[in-house]
Amino acid sequence: MNNKLEEALKYCHEKSDPKENLETTPPSDEKIRIPCIWAFEVFPPEYIENFHKSIERLGWNKEKNGGLDYFQDTLHDMRHQNYTGGWINLGYILDESSKNIMPGFRRAQIPNKIHQINASIFQPVPSTSILICQFIFKENENDILEKVLREKYTTYAHQNNKSYSIKTPFHQKLDAIKLELEKLNNICSEWMKENFQGIYASNFIKENHPVCNLITLTKNTPYEKNDSSKHCYSYLDILNLNNRHNAWIDKKQNGLYLTISTDRNRVREKLILSYNENTNQILNDEGIKIYGGNKASATLNSLTHELDYTLGTWVLDVLLNSYSYKINDLRDLYGKSNRKNLKQSISRLSELDHEVLQSQKNIIPFISEMKHFCKDNFIHMYYIREFILLENKTDNPREFFKNINSSFKFQIELLEQNQKMLKETSTAVREINGLLVSDKIAKTNIRLQKRMQIMTNLMTLFAFITVVIAIYAIPDEKWDNILSIFQDIFK
Repeated sequence: MNNKLEEALKYCHEKSDPKENLETTPPSDEKIRIPCIWAFEVFPPEYIENFHKSIERLGWNKEKNGGLDYFQDTLHDMRHQNYTGGWINLGYILDESSKNIMPGFRRAQIPNKIHQINASIFQPVPSTSILICQFIFKENENDILEKVLREKYTTYAHQNNKSYSIKTPFHQKLDAIKLELEKLNNICSEWMKENFQGIYASNFIKENHPVCNLITLTKNTPYEKNDSSKHCYSYLDILNLNNRHNAWIDKKQNGLYLTISTDRNRVREKLILSYNENTNQILNDEGIKIYGGNKASATLNSLTHELDYTLGTWVLDVLLNSYSYKINDLRDLYGKSNRKNLKQSISRLSELDHEVLQSQKNIIPFISEMKHFCKDNFIHMYYIREFILLENKTDNPREFFKNINSSFKFQIELLEQNQKMLKETSTAVREINGLLVSDKIAKTNIRLQKRMQIMTNLMTLFAFITVVIAIYAIPDEKWDNILSIFQDIFK
């Protein structure tokens, strides 16, 4: 480390670090919570049997939960109808160690940090079932983000080969928040993977389960001009709750905000919902009373199933993009087929053909049903909580889910074209490899024929030599007898 770098670090430690730590630390009367995370799994035709096996393994098919007993039959009916499906409440899931479980609750082994899981199924089209699990964190486990933000950090230099990168308190907090959020997301997605083997738990799509993080504040309001917003670096920036150009607000203007995570190199698709626990107007006074009187818990409870259609539609968009990525990835893999190593190429093409067949089983019915979905989804849109762009400069504000629905038609048409192109590419590559195999067989046959001719000539020569040797080996006294025999024959 050179002297100039040491001097720069010393300046940061003495001057900028205290200021930056202060600006990125929440006010003393601010409480930051992540009360819950929604995680999603998808069951297309190839994977729906896995869902029913999971239900049997968990023993939920034998539980008596009143109106929740026959959800498998309901799911079967929705998957076999000719129109868009609907929604199923699977009930609340508590840890199997819990005592005195009330009707409507199910048992399962759930993570230590989780108080309960609220589960439901969103059925946008007959072939595609979306499992929605809302993971409610325990009271003493939902403040991890605030703890990270209140830590003091010191600027350091990280060496990369021959250069150095400087990590200030702001960037260290940013990395720490991302890490903690992903740990929480993994708790939820790992539980989903262990208990419900859908498409995101498989190797078919190389992505983690999509999630939606809920972050709440008690002093400042997300994306609004707060006291902390005037700083160059704010804890709201670290939480991704300060960029108004990437934020959407509930169309009812009640204080519920939405944004799509813009993390680089993200391992999963992620939404962020946020609100101020004290100032939001998601519930009126009467609504708060219905949910228990406490505004914070009442607001959270009210969102438990109210957002299922809303979040499920976003997952539908994520799934469409996942399918498109899969098709394009398979296309490129076909392009990498190695003609120089024909044996290896044929083996790899066989694997790719299997993946194509796998994709067709899931994607083809999805395409067909989504075409009808795009034509008539008025009823579906009725249940969606709409969000408008916060930083809007037109008389007609952009609507988040209206935009998603508008893009479905174009994306489905493009997916259909790419699916057909992939099939044509697969057929063409197989034909080319077939010709290469035929050519190789023909060349091999020619080589074999040449070798057989050479072997025949060699055998003839060998026989001739053998005869010559045999002739020269006959004694002189026997030649007279042999000649006498031939003379008698030709008389």
